[in-house]
Order: sequence, then C-alpha cells, then structure tokens
Amino acid sequence: MPFNFEDNIKNATVLLQEVAAELDTDDMNKAGRIFRAVLHAMRDRLPVPEAVHFASQLPVFWKGIYFDQYDLNKVPVRIRDAHEWVNYIRSKNAFAANNDFQQDEEITAAFRSVFQVLERNMNDGQLQKAKESLQQDIQELLAA
Repeated sequence: MPFNFEDNIKNATVLLQEVAAELDTDDMNKAGRIFRAVLHAMRDRLPVPEAVHFASQLPVFWKGIYFDQYDLNKVPVRIRDAHEWVNYIRSKNAFAANNDFQQDEEITAAFRSVFQVLERNMNDGQLQKAKESLQQDIQELLAA
C-alpha cells in the first residue's frame, strides 16, 4: 500500500482548520501553536501506554508533533489542580504564550476547543480514558 503524502497533509490540515474554527481564529499558526500546546500537555499527563494509544488516532503529521520532545522519563507529569493545568498548557506554548494567551480564561477556552475537536475526530473510548486521567477540577474545565 503506497504512502500518500497528499492525503496525510489534507487530514492534518482539516484537523487544524477545525481547531482554528473552534478557536474562532483565521491565524493558522496560532491555531497550530495552541493545538500543539494542548496535545503536549495531554501527552505529558498520560501514562506512556495511554499516550501512545491517544496518538494512534491522530493524523500522521500531528503524531509527529505530538511526540516531538517527548521524554518517557518525565511522564506522567503530576498536575494537582486546574490552575496548575492552565499554567502547564501555557508552558507548552512558551515562545508565544504572551501573544496566544493573555488571560487564564483564554487557555481554558483553548483547552475546551481542542478537546471538542478531538471529540469529533477520535474514538470515544480513548478520549474518555484520557479525560479520566485528569483531576476532577480539570475535567470540569471542559464542561464550562
């Protein structure tokens, strides 16, 4: 079976466009930075087997971004509460956080937006496992 680069690029682009639409932005670079920050935060919070299963449902391009700078020796990261979670997502967008995230509420909204896109594009069971790995007050950020 041949590897079709065009289809992989298309799948990645469609997913990014969905994220941008949820974030209500036309800036694809900003949407990409935010998507990457949330993916990296989720990845780092999950135990390794769950992180790998989570990634298996992402388009090839996003799998590469998801695993970029992944350090198996430093996961899962302990996050004690929603405030720490928000700051962790901010840290994953370190170079542009001041532009992308002016307020904590923007990070919370970005987390919720990315999760909504993932809900539409991933297997419910795998996403539910990832959600359940988060503390209750972090899960509540998704319901707000």
